[in-house]
Amino acid sequence: MRYLGVSRAETFSPNRVSGDAAVFRAVALELERHGHQVVSMTEQELVHDGIPAGTDAIFQMARSREALDILAASGLTVTNTVQAVRNCGRAAQTVLLQGSGLIPESVICSTQDIPAGWNIYPCWIKRPDSHSVIQDDVQYISNSGECRAALRSFAERGIGECVLQAHMPGWVVKFYGVRGSGLTDCYAAGVKESKFGQERYNDNPDSACVDMDTLTAVADRASELLGTDVYGGDAVVGPDGQVTLIDFNDWPSFRTCTVGAAQKIAELIMNKR
Repeated sequence: MRYLGVSRAETFSPNRVSGDAAVFRAVALELERHGHQVVSMTEQELVHDGIPAGTDAIFQMARSREALDILAASGLTVTNTVQAVRNCGRAAQTVLLQGSGLIPESVICSTQDIPAGWNIYPCWIKRPDSHSVIQDDVQYISNSGECRAALRSFAERGIGECVLQAHMPGWVVKFYGVRGSGLTDCYAAGVKESKFGQERYNDNPDSACVDMDTLTAVADRASELLGTDVYGGDAVVGPDGQVTLIDFNDWPSFRTCTVGAAQKIAELIMNKR
């Protein structure tokens, strides 16, 4: 098999450039170890040059609209699928997970004003179309005044919609997984390892524990609903042990389990041929 691997643009890897690059290389090497040919290119190169002739299947970490459009039109088997990547946008996943019991109370709204009936504070305001590229893409909100100010800041950046999501008390656990293989790792999220330090609004995870069956079930269900084969995310473990999903990402860095994850991801890719 001749695989095309499309790596993620640095713009979409804030504070995770080396981690994203490492797992991408590890998957390519694992496929080559099994006797396959791998051609690698960045998503910018894909947009400029197109898909190389002779490509049999694709694995990819792209997030730009232009790159995803090219992949969607290819007619080839793609991991993660383009639809799965789009489903992981914050607004899209809010719609798809609403009513599942997996996420906190959430609403998609205009950035012109607080939606009627929303009076849940503290809460989070999140950019709707992608995961965080800069710190202000996700903000902790204590009251309606802060909410209006945050909405204005989004509007001034040309962002017409946002997601408001209730804050969940508890500590944050980060997890990585591959569909069909379960979770490859999970760990309590601390501010030091964070992209933007937003875990400081949750409880101290020093003595944290989580029921792995519950966490795995939440991750598996979200993966199924969003159609995402290679995934990661953040969940809050409440004082009663309840696990609530607050973010779900297509193909994260797997930075604590790169080698093991690469083996499982490569196996998934090969089984699709």
